[in-house]
Amino acid sequence: MVRGTRRGERAYRELAEEFRHGRLAAGWSQDRVAALIGVSRSHYIEIEAARATNLSIVQAARIAAVLGLDLSVRAYPGSGPLRDAAHTARLESVLRRAMPPLRVQREVPLPSTSERSEQRAWDAVVLGHGRRTAIELEMRITDAQAVERRLQLKRRDDPPDRFILLVAETKSNRRLLAANATLFSDLPRRGLRAVIAVLEAGEHPASCLVVL
Repeated sequence: MVRGTRRGERAYRELAEEFRHGRLAAGWSQDRVAALIGVSRSHYIEIEAARATNLSIVQAARIAAVLGLDLSVRAYPGSGPLRDAAHTARLESVLRRAMPPLRVQREVPLPSTSERSEQRAWDAVVLGHGRRTAIELEMRITDAQAVERRLQLKRRDDPPDRFILLVAETKSNRRLLAANATLFSDLPRRGLRAVIAVLEAGEHPASCLVVL
């Protein structure tokens, strides 16, 4: 929730700044823009300052159109849904086994580029020995192909040295993995104890899929 609020506030500030630049480029006053979109001057001033709390997408699109801009709004895969207590507990049961010189970072954003403002994040990254191991935990897989594509894209855009996919041990997940032997084919399936033993030794486990 906090992450979503911060991103929304940042997007609002950036949009307000674009409105201001568009208005100045057109040589218009705030009074004129306010009159064209049917709001008071004081309300438009609040919008340009990113302080208006009731700006709707429709109203923002109207302002953009008046200023000769096109507003584009879309949602796209990010770091995943909000994590619940069960997700956190399972993930921590593995992360806390990493011993020095390994160190663990949680909710690690993927790097942004000039073409892409990055919103995705790894559940965790294990650092040490000059290497990075990215870790993702899937609690319930409903669309296996979608999950596989999402993880492949993350690994393409931020290639870790090693990657561990943790899958919660549930009946539905076990049935899915058993019925799809080629799913996550580049990740050998390993036992949890073997992975934990390597982490406790202060080393990076090999890339794998682990049911826990």
